[in-house]
Amino acid sequence: MITTYDEFIPLISQLNHSDKLRLAQWLINIIATEEGITPIKAAENKNQSGLCGIWQDSRTDKTIVDVVLNSRTMGREITL
Repeated sequence: MITTYDEFIPLISQLNHSDKLRLAQWLINIIATEEGITPIKAAENKNQSGLCGIWQDSRTDKTIVDVVLNSRTMGREITL
């Protein structure tokens, strides 16, 4: 059975975000294998989430927020 590109688009649009990411990773692995490249699986590499690196920071969330807020320039006064 051969399915055309136009038949796949409606099916892909029905997938949730996680399933779309899994499909993308699967396609990358298939293409890499066809090209003779050994793909690195996210489960084998604990320093990555699959699509990008995992944020590793030993600071507390409060410290990170304080750094971000203190590094911003002053804007105009706003009263809520």
